[in-house]
Amino acid sequence: MDIFTDNLVVVIIGAFALIVGFAFYLDWRRRNALADLAASMGLQFAKDGPEQYLLESTGLELFRLGRSRKATSMMETQVSGGRVQVFDYKYVTGSGKHSRTHNLTVALIYTSLQVPHFDLKPENFLYKIGELIGFKDIDLPAFPLFSDKYRLTAPEETAVHMFFTPTRAAWFESNLGLWVQGAPGHVLLFRGETRLAVDAWQGFLEEARAFAQQVLR
Repeated sequence: MDIFTDNLVVVIIGAFALIVGFAFYLDWRRRNALADLAASMGLQFAKDGPEQYLLESTGLELFRLGRSRKATSMMETQVSGGRVQVFDYKYVTGSGKHSRTHNLTVALIYTSLQVPHFDLKPENFLYKIGELIGFKDIDLPAFPLFSDKYRLTAPEETAVHMFFTPTRAAWFESNLGLWVQGAPGHVLLFRGETRLAVDAWQGFLEEARAFAQQVLR
């Protein structure tokens, strides 16, 4: 290789090292900020979240998607009849130049309830088009706002209708925007595919705690 090529390789390697180093620095800074927040709230903090095999054993769909799955930066709190863990979660889909890393902040609620398998997400235009061509969406006739604002799917529709009592449906109508997955003994909450800013964690944790205490009872 000539001198120009050698220098170019050095520049590329150096730039890559800087990018990787900066990413590690941002993660380190975020983790420390979350640890400080947890301490200020009197909560335990762990740099790693639940082991992946434990997350997969919940039966929740999110924890079975993609590869290179990992949970980090976890806070935990106890609630009546269960506990809540809030943590960052990431996984990778696709391959090569089409690979994509998904980063989220989620709240995993452990409950004694026999929660049915279901997936609930805010309704959007694409989902409405899907319904027109035959994709199934479970509606709650007594709650038109719920049915208009959310897309609800599940393998057992009867069990879902029994779970979404008037009290629970009304709660969702008053707290729009949540993505929720259910499985026996577990409920997962998140606000779309986004990793929450540190200053949004306390509000999200309180929202998950309120959900556990008001909905899962």
